[in-house]
Amino acid sequence: MVPEKYLRGLDAGDYDIRGVYGIRHARKPGSWRIICSYADGKRHKARLFANMAAIGQAEARRRWEWHHIVEGQHFADVDFAGRLPALYADELPCVLISREEHVAYNRILHIRETDELYRDSGLPGDLRRRSAEVALAARNKTNHPALRRRVIELQQLYRDTYTGDSVLATIASNVLGDALGHLR
Repeated sequence: MVPEKYLRGLDAGDYDIRGVYGIRHARKPGSWRIICSYADGKRHKARLFANMAAIGQAEARRRWEWHHIVEGQHFADVDFAGRLPALYADELPCVLISREEHVAYNRILHIRETDELYRDSGLPGDLRRRSAEVALAARNKTNHPALRRRVIELQQLYRDTYTGDSVLATIASNVLGDALGHLR
């Protein structure tokens, strides 16, 4: 379940399904962002669509996908607690978005040029290994300035990516700010 600290600053409620939050859409009046963990989203997707159909909003389920608001490939670089496998499935917030919007975000977040601008492109590719390595590095306070810079770069990436969508920008900021808190 998504920890509520990741939703700080937003008017979020899990009114119908525990752990699945509705937040008013930042750009589309009358619309909502559905936020939850990946596991909760997969578990409750059919129920969400049944609820929408019951109020007259029939949607094709296949056109909607779960998108990690902070991608696992990026969070692995700042997972100072070393819990990526559990966090990715059970805590890192996802948003239900159309396939087209998902493709658009992935075009930004999963390309070499983004890595060159916002991340150390020399980082190893295996997410679990990166998570374990960064958790070990965080134990040594002399590494903290470089690790803080890494978080700040990712905060800028997500601020830029989610420009105009205060819901996703706020959640990404909260997730990365929480990671930064592990370096105190």
